[in-house]
Amino acid sequence: MNAASSGPTAVIAGRVRELRRRRGWTAADLGARLTEHGLPWNRTTVVKLENGRRENVSVTELLVLAEALGTAPVNLLVPPDNEPYQVTPDRTEDADTVRAWVRGEQPLSGTTPEGTRLFHTDVSWAGLGRPAP
Repeated sequence: MNAASSGPTAVIAGRVRELRRRRGWTAADLGARLTEHGLPWNRTTVVKLENGRRENVSVTELLVLAEALGTAPVNLLVPPDNEPYQVTPDRTEDADTVRAWVRGEQPLSGTTPEGTRLFHTDVSWAGLGRPAP
């Protein structure tokens, strides 16, 4: 799958399918697990996501999918390779850069005119691996 041309929802769909299959689960199995975690999905909803017939995944759905699949949300949102990734309809970055941005480790270039100080104000000192001042 070319993440740069398919967008974040398609990346999530592909990662969900990959992790579901790796665990030996059917789409119905995943639907049941999602329902147990508070997201009332069934086999049909899982198949629609995996086949690209869902245009979006809500933040809540992303978090529940990650919880049910036993992975971090970033691992569903950004593929593990370093291929181009479509961040917005008009911006593509390499996956490693996007992953660091999603984790709060670094801003995307050109997105924080005030510099990284402002970017890091929304991250706890512990999250940065630093003691509080």
